[in-house]
Amino acid sequence: MIEKIINKLLRVVQFLAGVFFTTLFLAHMLRILLRNLIGITWFWIDGFSRLTFIWTIFLGATALYATEDHLVMDFFVAKMKPAAKKRLDFGINLAFLFLALVIVVYGFLVFKVRMRIPYTHWNVPTGYAYLAAPVCGILMLIFCVYKLWLYSRGRDRDSSQGTELEK
Repeated sequence: MIEKIINKLLRVVQFLAGVFFTTLFLAHMLRILLRNLIGITWFWIDGFSRLTFIWTIFLGATALYATEDHLVMDFFVAKMKPAAKKRLDFGINLAFLFLALVIVVYGFLVFKVRMRIPYTHWNVPTGYAYLAAPVCGILMLIFCVYKLWLYSRGRDRDSSQGTELEK
């Protein structure tokens, strides 16, 4: 049951990261076409690009952490015995739990400050862009707690019976 919820949440995060990335790409393509073909510049695209870029990065980082598809330097880890790898993975995820808490706490602080600062060319607070930090921090906490729960039950990402998160 919990695996289905976690996998559904992961798919939503991945989908949203793709939507924000596509929107960012299309906004820049529109900006380039309008400026070069018609000679029109829409100034609001700069702020919109910042908003979509920040959400793309945080959602993408969340999805990569959840699926462990991020870049890693595993030269020494690859030489470890399986039991040592599992202990190291558990320790890394435990440390990441603390990092995710920091992202949530300080992300909310940044969000609160940025809500008083509007974008230059449209009357929208920049805080909506920086809301990505605490939201994705909470999502990372959820994925991290799930990974730690799996480790406590003797399962890890190398298990053949795993979920999408563990692969």
